[in-house]
Amino acid sequence: MNIAQYIVSGLNIKLNPDLRARIVTNIDTVCAITGSRIADGIPWKHVIPSSTGEYLDLMHGMKFPYLSVDAAAAFKGSWNLGSRLIFEDGTMYHPYIAADSAGKSERTYWSALVRDVWPDRKGHNCLCIFAGDFKKKVWPMARIGTLGDNTHVLLFDPDRFRLQIVTVNWKRLIDTLDFIEEVYNSGFNKYAIENSLFSSYSAMIENESVVMDWENDLCRIRHTPEFAVSILIAQKRR
Repeated sequence: MNIAQYIVSGLNIKLNPDLRARIVTNIDTVCAITGSRIADGIPWKHVIPSSTGEYLDLMHGMKFPYLSVDAAAAFKGSWNLGSRLIFEDGTMYHPYIAADSAGKSERTYWSALVRDVWPDRKGHNCLCIFAGDFKKKVWPMARIGTLGDNTHVLLFDPDRFRLQIVTVNWKRLIDTLDFIEEVYNSGFNKYAIENSLFSSYSAMIENESVVMDWENDLCRIRHTPEFAVSILIAQKRR
């Protein structure tokens, strides 16, 4: 399965009749978004509006004239996609970043979800998008990964100017998140955790006995992909 198929399956998207009428059969080309070889497709100019920016990013610079039926359905049906974790069996999660946003909603939030799926889903193929902006269509940049030691995830954190594929060790991600949330709940803000705990004088004084050890540990992990994901999704205790 490719990215578009994961999205169509997870969100149960149906192609609208107008686009279904534009399907061209018996072609031999590749999808301009997913790169998968297709025999049936829809001209992408009927799917992607002229107002769309960054065509090169969306279609990876490919000049092929068709989208697969699934890619067309995914593009039209993925408005406000935001964060998603979709497994190959069609199980889909639509987590919030902030725990407070989840509230009484049936939707979970990332800090809880990354722990909830481990280790039961270890070894399962998945599409994972950590997104701090729910409006921009970034899913064409994503990659299918396997939950475990080397999980490909798409990290979209506009506040920190990050839009990239990173590879995380899921168990290490949980350990990193545990640590960051311990520091976060001790009075340090995310800016201090990202840069230097010594930049937050009041919190540093309150945690004088451990701040040096915490800062040393943070210096060792700030460059890691697990830290980059954790700093986005870390929450304070409710």
